[in-house]
Amino acid sequence: MMAATKRALALIARGSEEMELVITVDVLRRCNVEVTVALVQEAEGTAAGNIEPLVACCSRGVNVKADTTLQAYVEQQAATDDGLPDAIILPGGLEGAKAMAQAPAVGALLERQARVGKLVAAICAAPTVLAAHGKLFAGRRLTSYPSFREKLQADGYRWEEPAAGGLGRVVRDENLITSLGPATTFDFGLAIGAALVGQEVADKVAAGLLYK
Repeated sequence: MMAATKRALALIARGSEEMELVITVDVLRRCNVEVTVALVQEAEGTAAGNIEPLVACCSRGVNVKADTTLQAYVEQQAATDDGLPDAIILPGGLEGAKAMAQAPAVGALLERQARVGKLVAAICAAPTVLAAHGKLFAGRRLTSYPSFREKLQADGYRWEEPAAGGLGRVVRDENLITSLGPATTFDFGLAIGAALVGQEVADKVAAGLLYK
């Protein structure tokens, strides 16, 4: 019997870092992971000036269209713990991270994901989202964009510089995967892929990408 397809949810908000989102989604889809991109909406729905409801203007002015909204995803696919994705991915981007930090729906979903032991992955500024929502995963090893090091340490996280080799510029502590920033996004995506579908699959994808 074939194993069930792994599912990942990648969140996006106005001001998210587009490279960290798009590269991660692309790498995971090459790993045959089913990835849904969900828009974290602002208080009054979508942001003023958006081209259309599911589009987020990202940190460098690139408009990225989500597959659905976070609210719709939770209602339709993750209303119960059995429906939670195998991984939730948080791209960085300062304004995007702030939006996710201020969204109660993001905190509620991450808390459920952490409670059942499923994977959470955050890159660049996004580990601060975990701290904002009840200091989820406090005490764990993680990394982030270096300028957030002191804040995350003050919030009770064990910040570290990723070791060379192994996962690349990524820190993994059980079901938490974190990375530094835009240039480490391939490392990040491949590490998530390896966690979900195995190192052999991730290595084949990396070879096809001319990663090394």
